[in-house]
Amino acid sequence: MATPVRFRRYEIAGLPARPDWWQVRPEEVAQAVRRCARGKVFQIATTPLGFPVWAVAYGKPRPPLGTATWASGSNSRDTGSYRVNEEAYQVVVIVCGVHGAEAEAVAGAVNLLSLLETGADLRGRRRPRLTARAGRYRLVILPCVNMDGRSLSPDHLRGASPEEFVKASQGIWKDGSAIGYPACKEYAPLPLDRVSHPGGYPNGDGYNIMHDACPGDLRTDEARGLLKLVADEQADLILHMHSHSTGSQVLGQSLLAYPLHVERTHAYKTRIRDALARAGLRPGPVLPKKQRGGINLTTACTMASGGLSFVFEQPAVADWTFDEMLETFYRAIETVLDWGLKEPFSPRHLVAAGRVEG
Repeated sequence: MATPVRFRRYEIAGLPARPDWWQVRPEEVAQAVRRCARGKVFQIATTPLGFPVWAVAYGKPRPPLGTATWASGSNSRDTGSYRVNEEAYQVVVIVCGVHGAEAEAVAGAVNLLSLLETGADLRGRRRPRLTARAGRYRLVILPCVNMDGRSLSPDHLRGASPEEFVKASQGIWKDGSAIGYPACKEYAPLPLDRVSHPGGYPNGDGYNIMHDACPGDLRTDEARGLLKLVADEQADLILHMHSHSTGSQVLGQSLLAYPLHVERTHAYKTRIRDALARAGLRPGPVLPKKQRGGINLTTACTMASGGLSFVFEQPAVADWTFDEMLETFYRAIETVLDWGLKEPFSPRHLVAAGRVEG
């Protein structure tokens, strides 16, 4: 394999200084993971630039494996062949930093690790409801999947102009123009010899990990590691934490999604929106129940475990303070953990049967 092209970290002049607790650089993520004593730390991948990709697991041990994979078990008459005791507990995987320029969830994950380890986040604040809810699950946190992209990205994008926001995220061609959408998704990998900066979306080889999701043709160690983790954990919920330039929203499912997951995801759009609105966090509108044609890691994660897998986008712009961004992260996770105790995320017998209710 060719040696990855190395780029300098993208800098934007005039952005406000980050608070001390906004720990998002690769070395800061690694330090947060090294501090973990209660959680079990394991490495799921190594990036092209040589960074380890970490996962930290809390709570109960992994569920016992059945005699079948999800693909096999979902085609049998007994989904218990896949999940031996579905009523025992649920496994939640929180995936952060797949797009390295999106620092908000990385900051959230590092503070969540501190909460689970010490009872207080890096601001010194406690969150007893969140820590209590987390204790009811097996919770696996991936604080930053795309460490390469994070190493090339600013600490945040609060105060960046719309043009700089796009350049820092999706890269710059050698003529100085922003790569932008849809061009940033027209390459796998991005031709690094044609860019002056790749942005924080891709890894060091130019791959957008979020779209490394074709069975039989996975290109990145990061995607392979994540999907193996989801399969091994038999994850019930895979929550993909992302950022964009407007208010918080849960995104819809693809056309390949199970009917139950389409309904559950649409319900979480409203549940999370309402929770954020009650907290004064100014979420975006609930998106319609419209399924999209494309596939990505959310689709692949469901294929790996039969679990509910969806994207939560939170704001990354100056209309929200650093504290509000962290609060948004916390509230979204609290909401799904609250509801998961009332309504299982992905009862496999319903999923496999294509049903939406028992």
